[in-house]
Amino acid sequence: MIFVVAILARRLSGATFPAQSRSWRIIKGVGLALAFLLTLGGTELALLPLLILLFYGLWRGAYVIKLGQGSKRFLLGGVAMLFTLFAVANYLASLSNYSGVASRESSAVGGVRTIATAEASFRADSRLDVNKNGVPEYGSLEQLHQAGLLEDRHVAPSPGSPYRYTVVLAGDPARDEKEFFVYATPSHYGRESAAWSGVPGASLARGLRPAPPFATRTFASDETGVIRQADLGGSRAVTREEARKWPPLQ
Repeated sequence: MIFVVAILARRLSGATFPAQSRSWRIIKGVGLALAFLLTLGGTELALLPLLILLFYGLWRGAYVIKLGQGSKRFLLGGVAMLFTLFAVANYLASLSNYSGVASRESSAVGGVRTIATAEASFRADSRLDVNKNGVPEYGSLEQLHQAGLLEDRHVAPSPGSPYRYTVVLAGDPARDEKEFFVYATPSHYGRESAAWSGVPGASLARGLRPAPPFATRTFASDETGVIRQADLGGSRAVTREEARKWPPLQ
């Protein structure tokens, strides 16, 4: 849309840009086309091409103001420049919305892995032996925290934390010597609304409006160290037997 707005502003203003050589026009056209195609990927790789498009839109708007006819050139050039800034800001907001979900899930996976590692260390250090048979047991979240193996955020997440962690033990020392189960569930299950995804400025509006840290996948692990994941359609308690049927995290 930046190209369309810039071209319309030029034509409506009657601006005549300085003549350019044919080779330069080809190079510029290919460069802008590549920049546009790279932005379609919707990833951080598009940041440099985005800067190129930003420069193009602002440069075109400035030339419309400088070379256009009559007072309308100020309005048309200003519109072209403001639209360019708006489009770039909206694109950056869309990247932020996408990477937010990915970072929340990545953090949850890291949390589950940290707790599983803490359980292994807790048992290896023989910190708990309820039945006094010389075989140590795994510990609860609170016990792992008291042993200095976990941070506060794993045991008592803040209100804005996207995930909450749970460790399940059998309560039977004979079983707790052999197994534990940990899982992370979304604090706010859900997805970003797609109702306005095709509307210009929708990503920017979502970025400016405070929203809960939505997530969809639940992650789980046990003494094997394998992390599994599933979208349960909500946030709820999970059993060890259920989680074993989930696909492992790739």
